[in-house]
Amino acid sequence: MTLTDEHITAERLAELLADDSIAMAHRALWLLLWEGDLRMLDLLSLEIQDIDLAGRRVTGVCGREVPEGEGDLSERAVEVLGLLIADRPAGPLFAVDGRALSWEQVMQTADEQGHPVHAFRAGGRRHRRR
Repeated sequence: MTLTDEHITAERLAELLADDSIAMAHRALWLLLWEGDLRMLDLLSLEIQDIDLAGRRVTGVCGREVPEGEGDLSERAVEVLGLLIADRPAGPLFAVDGRALSWEQVMQTADEQGHPVHAFRAGGRRHRRR
């Protein structure tokens, strides 16, 4: 089996995004994995100031600028990230109780929902090819 053999459908993603029992940080991360091509470790390193909600884009990753077109955000992603950021002025973007998500937490939470984390990226790519 290859990594792309497993994928999340659009319907399953919608169910997971609507599940308030899952921390918003995980749901937002899954959406960005589904919709874009930024690497998981780059996403996990994002700070609040790396996001331009009004401009609908990720502006920087790990201190380097994201080229135009590579960090674009959908309206749905802007909405979810707005909820995630709320009134926090700075700090890690993907945080729960003020602490940045770790790779292990991301893997465990996705697994608890019955999916390997790579399935979000694979599902999004498959969906975009249609």
